[in-house]
Amino acid sequence: MIPYATPEWVEAMGKNYRADPDNQNKHFKGMTMFLSFRILADPKFGLDEDLCFSTHLENGALQDDSTLMSKEDAEKKSDFILSAPPSIWKRVIQKEEGFVSSFMTGKIALDKGEAPKILGLASRSPIVISLFPSDTEWPDEMSPQRLEEYKAQVKEFRERLGV
Repeated sequence: MIPYATPEWVEAMGKNYRADPDNQNKHFKGMTMFLSFRILADPKFGLDEDLCFSTHLENGALQDDSTLMSKEDAEKKSDFILSAPPSIWKRVIQKEEGFVSSFMTGKIALDKGEAPKILGLASRSPIVISLFPSDTEWPDEMSPQRLEEYKAQVKEFRERLGV
């Protein structure tokens, strides 16, 4: 199991992207964008502060700076920033709720970028969702002891990465 919203989790998403040549050569061919996801703070999910991670594509190729980042860096670098509480991201990733319906009902907010452009990318949302690790360990399902370990892990990588 890969703990949610950790460097390892973001890295696994990147590996999944690169493992399928159709992602670069077909699904996202020619696409250049910097998209960040903001996970809003929620103590139930072990997050006392918002956490951002990005997906950066250049001509469909996933870039190495697709990683966790500070809110300030996300604001500077991103073409789009989507934000939601972790419970909504979980429901979307687990395919219990669709991205488009979550966006259209305001459960997922567009903090930066133009709505028509992000909706133009909506047809690719199932592909993006399929990239998230299927073996995600969700903090709201952790035992109290494991949740404390996860919180310590989050604190450690936030300090190390400046996020």
